[in-house]
Amino acid sequence: MDHQENSPAQDFKGLGHSKIGYFKEVRSKIKELETLNLKLAHRHNRLEAVFNSMDNGLTILDRDLNIVYANHIQKKMFPGIEEGKCKCYHVFYQKDEICRNCPALKSLETHETQNGEKFFKQGMHTGHYYEWTISPVQNQFGKIDEILMIMRDVTARKEYEFKLMQAHRMASVGFLATGIAHEINNPLTSIAGFSEGLLKRLKKMDGDRKDGALKSFWEYLMIINNEAYRCKEIIERLREFTHDSSDEYESLEIDTIIKETLMLIRQNAKDNNIKIVFQNLLSNGFNKINGKKSQLKHLLLNLFKNLVNSSEQGGDFCVMARNDGERIEIMIPDPKGFFSNELSEKNLYTLPDTEQGLENRMILDLSVCYSIIQNHRCEIRSKSTEEQGCIMMLMFPAILS
Repeated sequence: MDHQENSPAQDFKGLGHSKIGYFKEVRSKIKELETLNLKLAHRHNRLEAVFNSMDNGLTILDRDLNIVYANHIQKKMFPGIEEGKCKCYHVFYQKDEICRNCPALKSLETHETQNGEKFFKQGMHTGHYYEWTISPVQNQFGKIDEILMIMRDVTARKEYEFKLMQAHRMASVGFLATGIAHEINNPLTSIAGFSEGLLKRLKKMDGDRKDGALKSFWEYLMIINNEAYRCKEIIERLREFTHDSSDEYESLEIDTIIKETLMLIRQNAKDNNIKIVFQNLLSNGFNKINGKKSQLKHLLLNLFKNLVNSSEQGGDFCVMARNDGERIEIMIPDPKGFFSNELSEKNLYTLPDTEQGLENRMILDLSVCYSIIQNHRCEIRSKSTEEQGCIMMLMFPAILS
């Protein structure tokens, strides 16, 4: 059977139908890709919204510790983040090499979540505690391609925990002080009572007191009697210091609080051959401030204790209180110049660390002191004179009556 040959017009028509079918298929694929891209964009935007709605900083790292993504909270914490251009150790710790015992590398190795916290002593985050969690992210083949890091600022929580610890510590000291006072007061009462009885008998022997032996006996009894009452006074001060006070602000005589607090460090100063001196220049009726007694004692005890320990042996530690218009000014020697700059939330963590100076464990305690200063509307300043050297000044608003 003879085959009829196609004409050129028929060949062109068949070619046209073939191209039209190809273009229809391509258009269909393009629509599918557009639909898929819209879904991916919607999913990306949703994930972006979820990440940015978090209260914590979120960072995604690749296997080389490059930051490939950071939400707005993380970028606010660390403004230097550039996605895809910087390493985690450079942004977070200002280092040029991988950190020792890097938790991200450990998470890659063990496929386990790592947790920890970091306290910054320098840089723009000085004085802040950050808690972090690092988790490995597996792909569909079970291989870890990325690392998810969540970071949160827990500085406020740490301060509250420390305040709670201080409250428990003070409660424990108060409980111990009450027990010790009860146990010691009994023998002290006997010592003071019998020494007074012997002194009364010696008074009846005035004629014989010229005798050298009796004179020494009289002097020794006076020392025993005075020291017994001094011990009772110290115990009573300790009980008052650790006694729970009201959480409400009340009218307080600041000079009395200074005296009671200095009493607690007097023996420590004596051991270092330092004489405690208190110059009370406050006018009668203008020695009161509005505050919480326990907090003020906590503040003064920490400042006195650290500044006395930094004083030179054989000298005087002279605390002065005086009126300055509508304020009460407390002047405290600062021989090492620890507070030569204004005490603030930032620089209280960068105080000099010397052998006889402030210890690192006092950092959080000083942060509590700063909080007390703020709560009592107190101002803290420093000045230096040729005669007195560096001096810290606490200025409280006075109650004018």
